[in-house]
Amino acid sequence: MRYEEYNENENLKVLGLLVRVKRNQMGYSLRDLAQLSNISHTLISNFELGKLIPNMQTIKEIMNVLELNFNSDPEISDEFNELFNKTFNHILFYEYDLARKIIVQIEEKSEIFENSIETINVAIIRCLFYAISNMFFEDFDRILAKYEVVLEFLSENQKQLFYFIKGLDYINKESYYNARQYLEKALSIGNRKIDLLIKEYYVITLSKANKYVDARIIATESIMVFEQQMNYVRAMRLRTRIAYDLYRINKFKESEKLYLEVHSFAKKYKVQDLMDRCNVRLSMICLVRNDNKKAEYYHNQVTPGYNRLWYYMHFDLTFAKGDNTKSLELYNKYINLDWVKNSIKTRLFFELLLMRYDEKYMDKKRFERNLLELIEVGHQSDDAEMIEVSCNMLSTFYKNERKYKLAYEISQILLHYNKNGIEKTIYDPNRIIKYYNE
Repeated sequence: MRYEEYNENENLKVLGLLVRVKRNQMGYSLRDLAQLSNISHTLISNFELGKLIPNMQTIKEIMNVLELNFNSDPEISDEFNELFNKTFNHILFYEYDLARKIIVQIEEKSEIFENSIETINVAIIRCLFYAISNMFFEDFDRILAKYEVVLEFLSENQKQLFYFIKGLDYINKESYYNARQYLEKALSIGNRKIDLLIKEYYVITLSKANKYVDARIIATESIMVFEQQMNYVRAMRLRTRIAYDLYRINKFKESEKLYLEVHSFAKKYKVQDLMDRCNVRLSMICLVRNDNKKAEYYHNQVTPGYNRLWYYMHFDLTFAKGDNTKSLELYNKYINLDWVKNSIKTRLFFELLLMRYDEKYMDKKRFERNLLELIEVGHQSDDAEMIEVSCNMLSTFYKNERKYKLAYEISQILLHYNKNGIEKTIYDPNRIIKYYNE
């Protein structure tokens, strides 16, 4: 079954915009192009603006002048549509390895596909794959920027996928407020074939903002539908999200039980990603309980470098064993990783962990500033966990330093956020900095 019946006229409108971009790049005015192609400049203008769709021969003549090798063979679309739908179905069922193989096939023929009426769909399926798998794609930002200016020309299904991709991109960047806005735009368009997939990621943005009730309702409903479709891996992924929410509200026993249930499924069906996801979280729960031996056991079952939490846990467990030399080696190694350098949150957290565990590395001014910066980043991204952890650490620090007024101010930030959420929270970092400098 095809994901959608593509609207050829909508794709041709996008070609009109591509004509305008290339014409400007070559320095041609409308009249220049009209003269060179022997086609009315009014017709070309209307084509570029999406107001009129010329016949295929006229489009081909315009693109020939602009050295755009337009492929009008319908077999090209048939071939691409088959690849598109196979890729989408693999993505839907969390078969990313299989989806990657088809993306490679598309990229090998990108010159042909991108110079056909499928150009926008080529961009969409590639960006969808790289965003949802969180794999590096050098042209990702450039392609999104290129097509964001032509949203009005896209079909409703294409717009929905574009908004979904933007939402995924913001999740990958840990900017959950922006992610939620784009995912809500995608859901407002509505398409039952993709809404369910979008909701899985929408649940993440709700959970990150402490909207546990809404997240639980959507997750539970989505799990039921996924299981009806026999899409058990995505159903289990949502269960791990519920388990993490339980952990966040200190229901460790319930959280552990749910993780173990998902882990049993993952082990039986050899779903490595799910096993890693459960093991790293089970390790975290054990560490909170001060059961370092069991925490290390679970941690050792995780594929090294699985996610950011794996690095935090590795660092924590090494310090907990009292191996300061090894801990410092890990710190110097991790702090210089490219993805750490590019993540304010991660870089600041590693610095805080080092200062927290070893007094000789403690710099109180830097400790305070790191936490203040994390609180601000948390508000910008609507990351409740970051706000809570940072506020609690800073409030405790101020109490230990007998700076009770500052401790009170920090506790009020957390209280106000938990009560009102980011939408109604007025966060003024200067208010804290004013007290900080007194």
